[in-house]
Amino acid sequence: MLSTSVLLFSSLKGGAQAYNNWFFGDGAAVSFNPAGPLVPQAISGSAMVADEGTASISNSNGQLLFYTDGSVIYNRNHQVMLNGDNLQGNASAFQSPVIIPFPGHDSLYYVFTADAKENAFANGYRYSVINMNRDNGLGEVVSKNVLLSGSGTERITAARHANGIDIWIITNDGGSNIFRAWLLSCNGLSTVPVVSAVGEILNEFELQKIGMLKISPDGEKLCQTHFPRGSLLLNHFFQLFDFNNSTGQLSNPKKITLPEVNVYACEFSPDSKLLYLTSVSNFLEQVEAKLPTAAAIEASWVSIPSDYGFYGIQLGPDSKIYLTQSDSMLSVINRPNEKGQGCLLQLDQIDLGGKKSKLSLPFVLHDIQGGQNGFSFTIIDTCAGIVQFNGETSLQGPLQWAWDFGDGNSSTEQNPLHTYASTTQAYQVKLEIISPSLCGTIRKSSFISFTSGAANPGFDHVVRCDSAYVRFVNTTPYSNAADFIWSFGDGTFSSEPNPVHSYALPGDYEVKLTVLSAGACATNSITKTVRVEVLDIEAQPAAVTIWEGQPVQLSLSGAGNSKITWSPAAGLSARNIANPIALPNDSITYYVMAENNLGCVDYDSVRINVIPIPEIHVPTAFTPDGDGLNEIFKPFASGRFTLNRFSVFTRWGERIFTTSQK
Repeated sequence: MLSTSVLLFSSLKGGAQAYNNWFFGDGAAVSFNPAGPLVPQAISGSAMVADEGTASISNSNGQLLFYTDGSVIYNRNHQVMLNGDNLQGNASAFQSPVIIPFPGHDSLYYVFTADAKENAFANGYRYSVINMNRDNGLGEVVSKNVLLSGSGTERITAARHANGIDIWIITNDGGSNIFRAWLLSCNGLSTVPVVSAVGEILNEFELQKIGMLKISPDGEKLCQTHFPRGSLLLNHFFQLFDFNNSTGQLSNPKKITLPEVNVYACEFSPDSKLLYLTSVSNFLEQVEAKLPTAAAIEASWVSIPSDYGFYGIQLGPDSKIYLTQSDSMLSVINRPNEKGQGCLLQLDQIDLGGKKSKLSLPFVLHDIQGGQNGFSFTIIDTCAGIVQFNGETSLQGPLQWAWDFGDGNSSTEQNPLHTYASTTQAYQVKLEIISPSLCGTIRKSSFISFTSGAANPGFDHVVRCDSAYVRFVNTTPYSNAADFIWSFGDGTFSSEPNPVHSYALPGDYEVKLTVLSAGACATNSITKTVRVEVLDIEAQPAAVTIWEGQPVQLSLSGAGNSKITWSPAAGLSARNIANPIALPNDSITYYVMAENNLGCVDYDSVRINVIPIPEIHVPTAFTPDGDGLNEIFKPFASGRFTLNRFSVFTRWGERIFTTSQK
């Protein structure tokens, strides 16, 4: 059944810019409202100090309304909202709170909260309602701390219903595998959730109640993480589920384990195909979320190098992903739809003006463009600012289309063609799809920037050292309309943004990247020398069996001028030369590593099996032919003996040689 709150039907004012202002951490805040070419920018004034989860909400013009840490609600003047204190959420909850505009209402908002481990989750999940028409437009909490569910964790999230208007709020019972999806529609909040009992039962230790729930932008996948127990690396995992955004049901659980990775938080790429995972290691983890099996997802795992680990992670309204490491800078994944290092992770990209981000970033309900109800666009001419927009919806019947191009112009066509007067700044485009038969309005938005990479192209590359295989990473900040021409310096070409190329031979190659914007009105290129140097070493003998006390000549080929290191050192005449002599006492495997000046590393090994000599063994012959084997005629004694003197006699007893050398 549905709650019986009074309904005020009118157009929703929250809309596509509702999550354009982020307030979080120790006084930190950023705005995604376009201001020239820079998005986002740090803003000041926050009165909040929050270690973990926060949320903030703005109106349809991107103007701040209020923000909260789950305990206190602050209005746009950075003062405590009327009746906005003593919420029964918790500032130590990793993901709470969540702010949702009430569909079909012009001034009402729901704030959903979760309690924290520090309070033994005593308050469970609760919600409060804010009326922004109260207190001269600064807002008032008109209903507070209504119990939603008594069993709680620090995880809570929300996702748009398949109809593009209603919203699911998803909670997770503590110490269980029970998920509850609560539907908020124009008729109010459902008091009977859709219940799914699916996946692993997280009741092994208390930290399993801390973590994150995230729904993919297309509404089809849910990620669940939990905190590890101490520094334990064994058996730590996260889960992926299928989510039906029409019914609210979860299904098809997948338990994903990344060896020696403690996952804290997760976020999907804008196209929902990739999943990013944070941990305290110096890597950002990435997997392909849409693969059919857990094994396939694990096999798709890529670790993206970083200088430090991350905690919070959040997809922004500009379709980039932002990361926090609890300091005064935010790192950014600039192209999150790209696999591997092509995602272009840039550390410390957003300066928070001395404020600290702490451990989390604000909740955002994904209403970026695309999907079943939304729009797509194609930049026809980068320099002339010509863009083709296409509205898409599953709604039937007569519809109204309301475009705001972000430059003061609008359109009521479904598929308008628009020309921007300036191409030197970013624009946030908004679309409203209005149906007379529905109480609410579908709102989508997207950022458009004409700063293709034509002016400043760039690329990096990674060479596979056991072959001539090179992966090129395009670092050019380009628009969807940009085209690329790669000349690899060996007579071959590619038009892919991030190509992989195999060279027939090692050597130095002049690689040229040319960037062509749409309309071919802005073209530029960059050329770099790429050295392809294959490092493929071979150690000899691969395996050999000798008598105790017998020396073995080791040899290494293919190392060139590389730095060489043999290990272990026991029994070796030298560790850093290509051809040391080994005189081991016992069976042993020697490993050799070669590293060239490009950082390429290769390994090989030699196995020496030593046959112990029980007493003293004297060879019947020797071969002084210069091959390094059996060159000297001498006795071999086990470790129980010490050679004092060795003599050779003729058959008639005449001594012809004597030595005391070992």
